Amino acid sequence: MTTGSVRRKRWYLAAIGSVAGVAGVSGLAAIGVAASDPPAARSTAAAKEAAAATQPRGGDGGSKRQQLSCDADLLIAALVRANAEGTGKLELEPKCTYTLTAFGEDETGQRSGLPAILGRISIEGNGATIVRAANAEPFRIFNVGSGGDLTLRHLTVKGGYDPEDAQGGGGLLVQRAGRASIEASTFTLNRSAGGGGAISNLGVTRIVGGDRSRADGKDSRESKDGADDAFTEITHNFSEGQGGAISNDFGSLTMDRVHLSDNSTLDDGGALLNRGLVRVSRTEFERNHSVQTGGAIVMDDADAITELRDSSLTANTSNEGGGAISSIGGHLLLQETDVLNNTALFDGGGIANSTGLVTIDRSRISQNVTLTGRGGGFSNLAGPAVLRDTEVKLNRAPASTGVAGGIENVDADLSLINTTVVENASTLAPGGVHSNTQITVDDDSTIVRNRPTNCAGSPSDIPNCFG
Repeated sequence: MTTGSVRRKRWYLAAIGSVAGVAGVSGLAAIGVAASDPPAARSTAAAKEAAAATQPRGGDGGSKRQQLSCDADLLIAALVRANAEGTGKLELEPKCTYTLTAFGEDETGQRSGLPAILGRISIEGNGATIVRAANAEPFRIFNVGSGGDLTLRHLTVKGGYDPEDAQGGGGLLVQRAGRASIEASTFTLNRSAGGGGAISNLGVTRIVGGDRSRADGKDSRESKDGADDAFTEITHNFSEGQGGAISNDFGSLTMDRVHLSDNSTLDDGGALLNRGLVRVSRTEFERNHSVQTGGAIVMDDADAITELRDSSLTANTSNEGGGAISSIGGHLLLQETDVLNNTALFDGGGIANSTGLVTIDRSRISQNVTLTGRGGGFSNLAGPAVLRDTEVKLNRAPASTGVAGGIENVDADLSLINTTVVENASTLAPGGVHSNTQITVDDDSTIVRNRPTNCAGSPSDIPNCFG
């Protein structure tokens, strides 16, 4: 095991003091603690405190919650013990800041400030923060190994930095066959040289909101009938690779009541990269930015599935296509979702689809802009798309060559069912719908008040459209 500084050698003392009687020397090796490494000198009183703090209340082998005082070394010791026993429930001191100053590496070479999670472990944060020290070497905060299962509640994870470009995840890495559940927590100011500035998921991860009172360090019984429900906040994270906040790399990700804001990437997907399965509900993507495609979300695999329900994507920006969403293959489903006020430099101010399958149902695509391209609201290239019971309104393509403020369709099957395309604008005709192939527009759809024309000037005639 390698260490980031002398201070990390306290891991060994904590492990020996709290685990040796449970796991023995072979057990220590199995959980990634090198018994041959010399422990740093530490006071007898501090060692006794670490051992006592990790003893489960009630003596039932770790099933009772362990209450930890405000000391990062005690947290590390408790995680080492929980790994050895296969399970643990930890409760942090309310509003405490646990500062990590160095790292360890797991058997796969992934470095993190806390021991890799190998068992079933839950941490009740009570509004506490776990942060990498500003002057520490780069390392992520949490690493869930294969077979590990981590639950975080009412906790802030801050300042993690994965310096490698492989698996990513500055705040949390969930490896293949690992699981994580995040409830009413905050991930902020994390970064990665790879994908997923805050979280990289290769396993199964669930991110949900919850009770605000515990997140504020109060007793959860103070909340009243959900009135204090909080979003999980994922904000101001950064990646050099895809997914400024989250990378879902062939994993399974569920999000409900999550607010992803002000995240950014030098690559695709300002907030989220999906190559696997993502199901999103009651979630807000706001002010995220990508240097390449997908200001908020990029879907980048032919087998990827992204479902958004009762959600919103607002004021996201992209230096290429897809101000809010860029779909490069796969299946994108939007239901009762707003795509509002997003901006792309190139095609698809709101949504850009390339070869993927898109279904948009009971949603709004409004006030989006492509600065130099086409399709202010929706640009569809070579991929079948259906818009049903949806409003495409007040989108713009204002460049000198701008066409189709509302919808651009190129070499693709497109169906509009009970959909309105109204008050969109572009410099060149048509301002409403432009298509070079025959599309379907049912009798219940409306295409009106677009400038300079609704559909006139489109290479292919648009059914049920006049002017």
